[in-house]
Amino acid sequence: MKFSKKLVACIAVMMMACMMLTACGTSPTVNNVVKAEDGQADGVIGTTFRTVFFDYSVDSVAYPTEYEGYTPTDGMQLLDVVITIKNTFGEDLPMYNSDFQLQWHDLGDGEDDYDFGIDMSSSSTVMPAEYTLAKGDSCTYHIIYEAPAEAKEFSVSFLEFFADNTEGDVFFTSFSK
Repeated sequence: MKFSKKLVACIAVMMMACMMLTACGTSPTVNNVVKAEDGQADGVIGTTFRTVFFDYSVDSVAYPTEYEGYTPTDGMQLLDVVITIKNTFGEDLPMYNSDFQLQWHDLGDGEDDYDFGIDMSSSSTVMPAEYTLAKGDSCTYHIIYEAPAEAKEFSVSFLEFFADNTEGDVFFTSFSK
């Protein structure tokens, strides 16, 4: 059976297009950024969230017995949460380690099942209690939290809070020990 050169060329082009589409479909998603929907966004370690002010991700979580000489209170454990933030707001941002809250979810529904990062102002790796993130800049810091020793299910959250005292979207990174 003879095929015309035009038909062979057309089939070759279609096969190349199919291979390119297949390659695109199997490659990992790059720069996947999650935005809030209906006021909330949920993700896991490694998820990049887009807030009104910045993009951020919880990059890793560890459970050290001490951090730079700091040990947990009796009955508590330490969590070392590494967060990367990129200012996308268009101007300098005042930042606080209390912007990111830790919650534990497996010990009941207590009103006090949360904590803020420990102030370790002498550390160069721990997020300062307060700092300025310059327009367009990025930073990566550790935040050290204390949680009950028996807690195993956690989330780190960020709530958009505006100068007029209104709240925006909330973002949750969930993980288990």
